Amino acid sequence: MGPLMHVVADSEAEPAAALPAEAAPPPGTALLEAIDREGLVRQAWRIERWPVTIGRALDNDVVLTDPHVAAHHARIEFVPAAGAAATATIVVSAGETNNGLAVARERVAGGASTTLVDNGRDLDLHIGRTALRLRLPGHALAPEQPLAPMLLRELRWLPTLGLAVLAILSVMANTYVDTDPDGLARAIGTAVLGTLMVAALWCGFWALLSKIFARQSSFGWHVRVFVVASLAGVVLGVLPALIAFTFSWPWVTDFTFVAIYATIAATIYFHLLAVEPGRQRLMRAVAVAAFAAGVALQLWFNVQRSGRPGEELYMNHLFPPALRLARPLPVERFVEGLAPMQAILDKKAKEQSGTDGDSRGGSGDDDE
Repeated sequence: MGPLMHVVADSEAEPAAALPAEAAPPPGTALLEAIDREGLVRQAWRIERWPVTIGRALDNDVVLTDPHVAAHHARIEFVPAAGAAATATIVVSAGETNNGLAVARERVAGGASTTLVDNGRDLDLHIGRTALRLRLPGHALAPEQPLAPMLLRELRWLPTLGLAVLAILSVMANTYVDTDPDGLARAIGTAVLGTLMVAALWCGFWALLSKIFARQSSFGWHVRVFVVASLAGVVLGVLPALIAFTFSWPWVTDFTFVAIYATIAATIYFHLLAVEPGRQRLMRAVAVAAFAAGVALQLWFNVQRSGRPGEELYMNHLFPPALRLARPLPVERFVEGLAPMQAILDKKAKEQSGTDGDSRGGSGDDDE
């Protein structure tokens, strides 16, 4: 939110009895709140008389130290219902201001005013760079919002430490499988050190964003998100290939990238919860959009590269035969399945031989 705000002492204001009795709501029931960018209330003023004046001058009921606010910027008046069938209205007037103001989605220029029917919902106003919300008697309260997962319970380091150790062991195991025995110790040390550096930079970046926007670093939360995402990545590196081999389902590894992008989107979402804890719906929309964009681009790249949406042309992961549950394919059936390819290969060979003949004939003419 922008500048600080002050309230003029009640002793400087005119007594409420000077106004018509029907224009004054019960004392203390109306409320004007200053809202920050996270949707949290930073300051509130009790409205005990109407109209209410807002501006930078000290003779206003609500004084804002916002340089984009005029001396007498706005005036709000509540007009109660005249009868049982009528409805109350709210009149918002802009004073001598070049910037005007915004009421809900309507712009009000300087010197103009607008009248709104009190529909039982809070009224949002933007004056200068300050967001205000007017709550009147009888307005329905918004439902209680659930806390973000990071704030719902105290973060404990022991489970996070256990997951981190498991992730490091997974990195060491992968390095052991992929490295020759001669350079194993150096390879493991390099892999573990590189993983720790990447984790520190990644979590530090998100902790800095959280400190800037939410005023709390939440470093422990970002470490837990990174560790869980790393373990999910390890699982996705092994489990789809094992399932494809066990059940002879090559399409599992063809589209493993969908699960990978889902993991990345979920990781970004949980990191963003610590950056913008008050905007969970927006953060979910960002994560879903990132997932959809990533999958769409990967499908397009696969089609451009190989003419098919899947990533792998054949299943290239081999595990111990004891893990295979799919029934073996008889040789005769396998050969029969290759029969339709004979015509395609003959056509390709014929086209290739014709192309080679034309090129040889062309080169002969050039020699002559």
